[in-house]
Amino acid sequence: MFPCILQFNLPAISSILFNPFKHHLGVLQQLLDEVLPADLPAALKKIGTSQMDMYTGNLTPEEIYQQILTSLQGQGIEAPEAFAAYLNIRKGYMDIVLTDTSRWILRLADDPVRYIHLHPGRYSPHSLRIKAAALKTAMAYKAAARMGQLSGILLDDINQVRTIAALSPVRKLEDLQHIKKILTLIGCKVSEEI
Repeated sequence: MFPCILQFNLPAISSILFNPFKHHLGVLQQLLDEVLPADLPAALKKIGTSQMDMYTGNLTPEEIYQQILTSLQGQGIEAPEAFAAYLNIRKGYMDIVLTDTSRWILRLADDPVRYIHLHPGRYSPHSLRIKAAALKTAMAYKAAARMGQLSGILLDDINQVRTIAALSPVRKLEDLQHIKKILTLIGCKVSEEI
């Protein structure tokens, strides 16, 4: 079950490379409702180690893809060669604003089939800047909570799930502000003591 989640694709829109774990809250929430803690290490590797922008709006990936492709077609740059040439004269990227005012960045991917690398624009409407370590912690925490593997002692639980993500422990509750924000975003109930 989980490998197909890692390979999240929409076959009809195969030209777009998109990582929903990193960039689409709705998809991430849906996937976290199904993932087992033992399956997490492979998923967490897909997150990387830096910051990312997570789309928090109501458009589905299919709607996002369709609006992106419609825009590219309207500009006559949907073919790989035309898309690459267009980006080449624009510092390697372009942005497109969708109907919900969210802004998306398009780059040329290394993949010749899925050549449109798509992610939300930094500080775009309907997006949130997230640290990779906080997202990994939140993903592991939610999976552990679903499986009844938490003790109820927040700092201990956070540090236990951080071992799954190969992250160092957090020393004190005050250091958990960003993690708590992400936990709340993905639907976890956490103590208000932070």
